Amino acid sequence: MSKRFDGSQQALDLTSIHTDPDLVSLDIKVVLNRKTNMEAVIKIIEENIPQLTSLNLSHNCIQRLDELSELVTKVPHLKALNLSHNDLKSEHELDKLKGLKLVELWLVRNPLCDLFKDPSSYVSAVCQKFPQLLKLDGNDLPPHIGFDVETPTTLPPCKVSQCDAELSVVFCLFHRYYSVYDSGDRQSLLGAYHDDALLSLTTPYNVQNPSRSGLREYFKDSRNLKRTKDSTMRFHLLKHKRLNVVALLNELPKTQHDITSFTVDVNAYTVSSRLICHTLIVVDDKSKESTRAFSRVFITVPAVNSGLCIINDQLFIRMATTEQISRAFVAPAPTPSSSPVPTLTAPQQEMLSTFSLKSGMKLEWSLKCLQDNEWDLNKAAQIFTQLKTAGKIPDVAFLK
Repeated sequence: MSKRFDGSQQALDLTSIHTDPDLVSLDIKVVLNRKTNMEAVIKIIEENIPQLTSLNLSHNCIQRLDELSELVTKVPHLKALNLSHNDLKSEHELDKLKGLKLVELWLVRNPLCDLFKDPSSYVSAVCQKFPQLLKLDGNDLPPHIGFDVETPTTLPPCKVSQCDAELSVVFCLFHRYYSVYDSGDRQSLLGAYHDDALLSLTTPYNVQNPSRSGLREYFKDSRNLKRTKDSTMRFHLLKHKRLNVVALLNELPKTQHDITSFTVDVNAYTVSSRLICHTLIVVDDKSKESTRAFSRVFITVPAVNSGLCIINDQLFIRMATTEQISRAFVAPAPTPSSSPVPTLTAPQQEMLSTFSLKSGMKLEWSLKCLQDNEWDLNKAAQIFTQLKTAGKIPDVAFLK
C-alpha cells in the first residue's frame, strides 16, 4: 500500500489490488469484496494516512459498501472516491457514504448506472446524496446552489412589524379598494389607477371540462401564457390605460371578499411599492356555491396630489381549496362602501398610522374613526376609549 500512496496528493490508488504483482508473487489475494479485507484496508488508512483526500477502489469487484461507511468518521478529509468498474447493483448502496463531503466521484461501469432512464436522472440522484459534488465520472457538474447546513435548523418565528407613516397609505388603499370593488359600482376605482396603468388577468385552464369549471366567467379575459400562444391575442388581453382597466373590472362577476383573510406582503417601499395579497373571493348572485381564491400583485407609484395609485395590476384567480373554504367568512366583514378610494394627505397618513398603532385597530377601522371625528386625533382617541370600555368595538376591528 505504501507503494500505491502519493504523499504529495494525499492519494491512495488501490486499483485491481487483487492482481498486484507483489501480492501475487507471494500467493496472496486481497479481495476487497470480502468484509475482513476491506476492514483491514480502512484500519491501515486510519492509522497511517488519516489525512487522505483521494481513494481509488476501481476494478475490485466490490458489491456492497457497508464497510466503507467507516470512511465517514475515520477518513473525514476524503474528497475524491473512485468506485468505477465494480459490481454495485443498487443506488441505495451510496446511502452508506452520504456523510462523506465528496467533490469527485466515479461510478461508471457499475450495474446501478444502467437503472436510470436517462443521464440527467442519474446525475440528479447521485447529487442528492452528495450535494457538494463537482465532478461525476470525470465530467464537470453545474455549480450547486444551496445551503450547507451541518445540523437541522429551525427558522426564527415570523414577526409582524408596525407599518410606518409611509406604508399606512398602502394598506389604506388596499382595504378601501376592495370595499369599492365589492360594492357593485367599480367605476369609482378610476381614481385608484394611474393613467398608464396595465392589468393582466390569469386563470388556470381546465382542459378536461372547461364549461363546468367555476372559473368559466373569467376564461375569455384570461391571459394564461401557457394557453394563449398568439402574440396578437396576448397583446389584446393586456389592458392598457386606466379606462380600459376599469372597463374590464366592471365586466367581471360580482364579488364578496373576506377582508379578515387578507395576507399582505410589501416587498419594497421606495418611490414605488409592490404589494402582494392573498385572500378569498366568492361570487354573489349566480354562483354562490363557487368559492374562489386569488393572488394579486399591485405595483404603485405616487399619485399626482398625494397618496399612491396603481400602475401595474396582475391578478391570478383560481378555485379555493377545501381548507380555504372552511376558513372563509368566519368573522363579519365591514359593510362595502361605494365611495371613491380616498386620497390622504401626508399629515393624514401620519395621523392614521399613529392612531392605528396606539389603538391597536386595523387601518380601515382607524380610518373610519378619524373620518367620523373630522380628523381630530384627540377627539377620535376619546371616542375610541369610550366605545372600547363599553365593549362596542367588535374583535374583528383589532389587529391579531
